[in-house]
Amino acid sequence: MKRFTTLLLLVLALSLVAAACSSGDDAALVAEGKLTVCSESPYEPFEFEDPSGPAGYSGFDIELMDAIAKEMELELVVANTPFDGIWLQPAAGACDVVASAMTITEERAANALFSDPYFNAAQSLMVTAGNDGMMLADTDGKKIGVQVGTTGELYATENKPAGAELVSFDEGAALFLALESGSVDAILQDLPVNGYRATQDPNFVITETYDTEEQYGFGLALENEGLAGQINDALKALKESGAYGDLHEKYFGTRGE
Repeated sequence: MKRFTTLLLLVLALSLVAAACSSGDDAALVAEGKLTVCSESPYEPFEFEDPSGPAGYSGFDIELMDAIAKEMELELVVANTPFDGIWLQPAAGACDVVASAMTITEERAANALFSDPYFNAAQSLMVTAGNDGMMLADTDGKKIGVQVGTTGELYATENKPAGAELVSFDEGAALFLALESGSVDAILQDLPVNGYRATQDPNFVITETYDTEEQYGFGLALENEGLAGQINDALKALKESGAYGDLHEKYFGTRGE
């Protein structure tokens, strides 16, 4: 009887250890067998519609998430979502994870669990070629376009001249249209996005960059630590295999970190 009791206690103890080890690996998903991603599109070169791309989209974020999904043996699903407050969507059950060139900030981290950083970014000022040379300090009395809820909007608010007017837009794509039409004199947003557009259109010029030491992360529901761990493991594997570097080089001309 004593031997049986000892054996039973040992089995129970091992079961508890196994449960403790495996609980961190559990990943809650919106749909079984699928990795559902909230992303605002278009926001080139990170996300844009592409019928031939993964789940009908392409871009650095999308292709990276597709590679992560494959590492996890899941199918990628993309939910096109407005950026303002997008980090709250996993907690609301709209998606599993946010991948949308989203900077990790203390405010967002209070309501979302972030993955390991996957991209280093900065802010920048873009103008039309006719205004080449205009700096942020020169925008007194002028209009600066920003996107609502972004770190670009925050930087512009804190650093613009007192007489400069901020004009806010809900969608990132609207910034380029406003600059092209003359509705604003400059736009202030993420450097990789402005930089990519400058390589595609000679009418746009970046005149200043601002080292804000920003890092992008994937956002999840606070309690979904298991999924965050799996995404981090997949991201690490992609970096070690060189697949991350290949993708970074494809869109930005360097292999990243």
